[in-house]
Parts: sequence; structure tokens; C-alpha cells
Amino acid sequence: MKVLYRITDQLIIMGAYLAGLFIILTTFMIFFEVVSRALFNQPTIWATELSIYAIIGSCFLGSAYAVRTYSHITVDLLINNVNDRIKTILAYLSNALGLVFSIIFTFYGFHHSMKTMELDVTSATLLRVPMYLPELLLPVGGVLMCLAFFLQILDGGVHKGGEHI
Repeated sequence: MKVLYRITDQLIIMGAYLAGLFIILTTFMIFFEVVSRALFNQPTIWATELSIYAIIGSCFLGSAYAVRTYSHITVDLLINNVNDRIKTILAYLSNALGLVFSIIFTFYGFHHSMKTMELDVTSATLLRVPMYLPELLLPVGGVLMCLAFFLQILDGGVHKGGEHI
């Protein structure tokens, strides 16, 4: 079980690294677009569109890492005013609800991506990117979120946040 646990955590970390790579790529694409447009008066046809896809991908791939490391935004007004037993119950409840949401999100994200592929939908730009490719980042991120919430449930208890795995 420990091996499966570590592998799952490694998948989540790989998603976080990929999200970081997407952010770095976005930075370079936007920089190239600005230089190309400002200095050479030659705007690109690809930088804006691919940057949008990369930012969306970084959000969905990195969200599981945020859940795992307790780095996401939380509202703790209620949590700070209840005893430890209630905190634990609320932690299990919120993680279970997060898992249910992630399962639904993953299912419909995958269904939508497959429908887009079946209909051969492409972007309306000159690149004509097959839209199922960037849309597949949603269910992949959803699977990572499912894994993250599942591990949170296995971990149990309440965490103050701020620590990283």
C-alpha cells in the first residue's frame, strides 16, 4: 500500500512540475510575442492561443498539488471555532465532497473531450488546433484531483497547511 501511496504522490508532483513548465513556456511565448510585435512589427499567429492553453493546463495540473500540500485558499472561520473531533469530521466531509466533485468533473471533462474529438472540432484561429488536445488537460487534472482527495481521506485528520510533501 505504501508503494501505491508513493506512486500516487509522485504522479501529483509530476503534474505540478508540468504545470510549472507550462507557466515557464507561457512566459517565453508571451515574451516572444511582445518582442516580435514591438521590435519587428511581426505578430505571431500562435503565441496567444498556445499561452491560453498552457495557462489552463497549468491550473488543472497544478491544482492536485495544491490540495495535497494544503496550499489552496481555505476559509477557516468555522474550523477555528470547533473542537478537534468536529474538525476531523469536517476535514473528512470536505475531502469526500472534493472527491465527489472531482469524479464528476473528470467524467464530464473526459466525455466532453471525446465528443470534441469525435466531431473533429478545431480552434477558430489559423492554427486550427484540434480542441480535444487542450481539453484533455481537464480530465487529466481531474484524475490527479481524485487521487489527491483520495490520499487526503486516507491521511485523515485536520492539517494546518503550509507544509509540502
